Amino acid sequence: MVDVFLLSPPYKGMIREPIGLFYLANILIKNNISVKIIDLNICKMREKEFNDYIKKMQPKIIGITSYTFNFYITLDILKGIKKKYPKIITVLGGVHASALPKDILLECSFINYIVIGEGELIFLDLCQKILNGERCENIEGIAFLDGEVKITSHKKPLENLDFLQIPDRDIINSTHYPVALVQTSRGCPYSCIFCNICSYYERTIRFRSPTMVVDECETLVKRYNYNKIYFFGDAFTLDKQWVESFSDEILRRGIKFEWACETRVDNVDLSILMKMREVGCRTVQFGIDYGDEEVLKKLSKNTSIDSISDAVNWAKKSDLMVEAFFIFNCPGENQDTMNNTFNLIQKLPIDALEINLLTPYPGTKLWSDSKQLGMKIIDKDFINYTTKKYVLENEYFPKNKFVPAFKDLLKRLNLHTPDGTIPEIFNFLEKEKKLKTWS
Repeated sequence: MVDVFLLSPPYKGMIREPIGLFYLANILIKNNISVKIIDLNICKMREKEFNDYIKKMQPKIIGITSYTFNFYITLDILKGIKKKYPKIITVLGGVHASALPKDILLECSFINYIVIGEGELIFLDLCQKILNGERCENIEGIAFLDGEVKITSHKKPLENLDFLQIPDRDIINSTHYPVALVQTSRGCPYSCIFCNICSYYERTIRFRSPTMVVDECETLVKRYNYNKIYFFGDAFTLDKQWVESFSDEILRRGIKFEWACETRVDNVDLSILMKMREVGCRTVQFGIDYGDEEVLKKLSKNTSIDSISDAVNWAKKSDLMVEAFFIFNCPGENQDTMNNTFNLIQKLPIDALEINLLTPYPGTKLWSDSKQLGMKIIDKDFINYTTKKYVLENEYFPKNKFVPAFKDLLKRLNLHTPDGTIPEIFNFLEKEKKLKTWS
């Protein structure tokens, strides 16, 4: 028997640790609440097997988090659980649910509560009250249906991220994951129109202490035998003093592992990149997004072509692999700006490239103000919100003009996978096939 089941629903793409559930479980366990995590991406259960397992473990609460693109799969799972085990309290969290709590609850009576925003303290409070038979309507940061949708007052996020501590990965069989994830920060001070992190974690960025992050790295290396770590945070190098302290701590302890991170081009310089390379960094990911400064302004990126070129060249001079993300079908885009982006890609010494289509995720300015941005949301089926589907139309560069230009761009880029096959990006305009919940 267990108090709480935490579920990670299936999704397409590289299998990654459900790091948010690890930190969440850690806090529950430290408060004497028993927890089990099931990642349905690695635990290939059939529906009957899953239901039998729930019957055996008898959880009182099931918490599940989802992205926008696997939201419907998440609903399938919760609906099935509630139908089979109506007494189990179902709780939904994550960025998507936090952006649309009212819409979701009005359509989904099988969801008891939605946790809005950063969830550790909210979910802890909710679980404690449910398990103690107490009323929950005054808990900050939740939404629930009581005749009508009730949304309680906002819960302030954690001020000190060291409160998360180091999760015990023995709660799940982590040998299935090729790379360990470690969270370094939460929040982002920037305001890109396509990103919902600010609405979820808020604008103020908070860092875990360098010592705590290195403690977790040392645990991963020495206890779990990981030699590859990805640092999860939206602006790894925003605070260069933090990076210096983090790097010095790794050197002091003599820990050896390879790692990667994502950051902005305007948050790096040659010195900090060389320091990162010295302590094991092998790959840096840049959200370059576009190769035209007017379009970058419309995306609220506030970066320049010069800063992009400098960052990529500094990274290569530091002997780092560079992965770059680009977004097309943007406000202000036309054939000329697309050509500018193609030319920039050809010029930059990039090692790996990911091409995406602009997607209006709930909780973003693009979702709420698409019309003012000259864009029109033409598809609200969230199963297509994979960044690989055409769900948004540019008023000034409509589909009949964008599609042939984009196809030509992809051909000119001549992108192929290592085995010589054409990657998924050439299927941008196809409708998504529904991912089955159960194997």
